Amino acid sequence: MGCAGKGSPGVKRVVADTGPILHLWEAKAWKCLTAGCTVSIPPEVEAELGHTLPNWLSRKPAWLNIAALHKHHQRDAQEWTQAGLLDSGEAAAIALGRQTAADWFLTDDAAARLFAQALGLEVHGSLGVLLWAAGQKIITPAEAKASLDGLAESTLWVSPRILKEARTALEELIK
Repeated sequence: MGCAGKGSPGVKRVVADTGPILHLWEAKAWKCLTAGCTVSIPPEVEAELGHTLPNWLSRKPAWLNIAALHKHHQRDAQEWTQAGLLDSGEAAAIALGRQTAADWFLTDDAAARLFAQALGLEVHGSLGVLLWAAGQKIITPAEAKASLDGLAESTLWVSPRILKEARTALEELIK
């Protein structure tokens, strides 16, 4: 099953910053991103992942697109970083989201979420992607539960209240 979006019929154009790629990797939940979506990251995010994940360059999935920014969008990202609004990966990812007219911008960072929403991007985090994939039946109920457990054990900080709400929402989706 795919998802309707502004891109090719049935395919969502997704741009992500480092957080969701890292957290879904740690949770072994990348399947959530591979069906019905094209996923792009800027080189700055690829570099951050290279510093964070062992052997990233040799393990990077083929479905993940690395997309460079056009000069205008690169300038925007640099200005946001220099102003102290975002780190370079978040700024470049948001600029790429604008450049590609992404259907979704993925981040687990509160400041990046607010900034991207203020610019008109539809924003989701790792938990939202997981719940979407479960709801679309891209992953099985067992995979969804294992992925949620994996996210709870990953480097993603989730409050106990939000984790409980996600578990409740997941149970409703997989009934």
